[in-house]
Amino acid sequence: MAVRVITDSTADLPADIAQQLGISVVPLSVIFGDEVYKEGFDISTDQFYDKLRRSPIHPTTSAPSVGDFLAVYEPLLAETDEIVSVHLSAKLSATFNNACQAAEIIRERGARIEVIDSRSASFAMGLIVLAAARAAKGGGSLEQVKTIVERSRDRVRLVFALDTLEYLRRGGRIGRARALLGAVLRIKPILTLRDGEVHPEERVRTMAQALERMYQICISHPRIQALAVGYSTNPSAAEGLRRRFAAARPDVEIYVARLGPVLGVHTGPGAIGAGVMEGEE
Repeated sequence: MAVRVITDSTADLPADIAQQLGISVVPLSVIFGDEVYKEGFDISTDQFYDKLRRSPIHPTTSAPSVGDFLAVYEPLLAETDEIVSVHLSAKLSATFNNACQAAEIIRERGARIEVIDSRSASFAMGLIVLAAARAAKGGGSLEQVKTIVERSRDRVRLVFALDTLEYLRRGGRIGRARALLGAVLRIKPILTLRDGEVHPEERVRTMAQALERMYQICISHPRIQALAVGYSTNPSAAEGLRRRFAAARPDVEIYVARLGPVLGVHTGPGAIGAGVMEGEE
């Protein structure tokens, strides 16, 4: 039986791609006061950003419960007894820990399951998950798929620019980028995920400069295997960046993703990012 790959909704995978590769997705939730929305099920991305702008309540997010994971894991046991589950950085969410607890229950039923901290998020995690799913679809063993995830996460780099740090501050996910808060006026911070935590990368004056620097950072890698662009509410800027990548590296797959509601709570409107996965030496 083929290995099945599971991830969570913060991988920001388009539904059609997840379906084609047999990837099951466990949703996180966005909460506006008493209103709870499962990402990808109860609220669309457009609806979320519209509500984010209009609502006087700043939303919070919630990780899937152990029961939510079991609701995805258990039906798969009729198809396979081998699962690789790849999730949002454990430093950003309880998602990974809850997946581990659910996996222990599944193991007691005789299944082999590996739960892996991607140490990443959004389209960068998406690149890792896609590599795992393609390996599984190609007949890779549990150990091979697990190894691909572990190697891939060390070769992925994510940089992103925010229109404001205010949403990261409100959501409490700013990590080491907190040092930028004292100088947020008149700058566009470029951030990165390092060791699963948000870190400051650079500060520039305009979004145009931020796009240029993100392009330069990604395209400078010597062994590019895949490139990615992610955006929240600015598709034209994302398309411009995608075209530049395509012109520079027509031989490389370029993946475009929309930042979903859960990460949008923390990045806010106007966020855009780029990612690169390097090939092995």
